[in-house]
Amino acid sequence: PAPTRSAPADPVSWLRHWNGSATPPPAIADAPVVYVSLAEARAYCEWAGARLPHSWEWQYAAQGADGRLYPWGNNKSATGALPVLHSGRANPGPPLVGAHSPAGDSPFGVADLVGTVWQYTDEFHDEHTRAVILRGGSNYRPAGSRWYFPNRPELNTHNKYFLFSDSYERAGTIGLRCLVDAED
Repeated sequence: PAPTRSAPADPVSWLRHWNGSATPPPAIADAPVVYVSLAEARAYCEWAGARLPHSWEWQYAAQGADGRLYPWGNNKSATGALPVLHSGRANPGPPLVGAHSPAGDSPFGVADLVGTVWQYTDEFHDEHTRAVILRGGSNYRPAGSRWYFPNRPELNTHNKYFLFSDSYERAGTIGLRCLVDAED
């Protein structure tokens, strides 16, 4: 990831795993970026000349056109495709980018779509709430937490994450994937 040049107005949990540095520690330099809000994820993608994917774009990149249940096919237990799931009181963090490639890749060769971190896609709102659709599932679920949604690597599932403020949205299990539109 690129070094950060600024900090948000509300820095609570912002890039928490970077320990106050402008760059990630070497041990996690190749891990998915987490502890960012939806707005921060959008801003990063815009800075990189990209955007967050719509849920349907994420789905197509993960599944292709053949209806598979996982990016790599229909066998959840395919060797090396899915990260190890963790539960406990401390999040070990997501595996490094590409750690389960090519075994876990989609038909288009896209890696790390499921089981590493939940990924921001579409935002929606009504007169009372704002939420974002999260896709892909995380490799961590807190021990004893009944409310925290479980890892769902199946491509026919998603989760809805309520949006309140940047500091509330930052989590060690939610990250981003930027998409660049193809030229016509």
